[in-house]
Amino acid sequence: MQENPWQEFPDLVHLTCPSIQTAKEDLTHVVEQLFSVAETEGEEEEEGAKPQVLWSMYFNMRDSSSLDRSSYDNLPSNMYVCSGPDGALGNDCAVKQAEAIFQEMFPSEEFCPPPPNPEDIIYDGDGTQPEDPGFSNPSEGKAEKVPEKNLEERPPEE
Repeated sequence: MQENPWQEFPDLVHLTCPSIQTAKEDLTHVVEQLFSVAETEGEEEEEGAKPQVLWSMYFNMRDSSSLDRSSYDNLPSNMYVCSGPDGALGNDCAVKQAEAIFQEMFPSEEFCPPPPNPEDIIYDGDGTQPEDPGFSNPSEGKAEKVPEKNLEERPPEE
């Protein structure tokens, strides 16, 4: 009898869908199609069985992706409102919203300009860095070197 390969490496599976009812009511039928959900402990698994659910949790998450500044009363003019995550994978919505807020704040500036081509960067002088460029602890570069001891040397015999 061959061992079930699903038992060797447990996986985390996250299922997401727009809510119609509760998360459990929306997803239970999908979980039952994909996985073996044992009702009692110690049930025998048949060969070629579906992966066993070890633990499950269902929760509903409020979609806060469509919040608007007008939904808040008496906000100061210099306060900007960002909505929460949407149901899509990725960050496209958040990036678009960040760009819109940035354009309100700085209308003449470019949002996230591309970095310069490294070949186009011009270095002044001979290309060496100053002694203390300001990125390190000032005492780091001025530390006194201590001569290393040879651990294989034996102390002098008396």
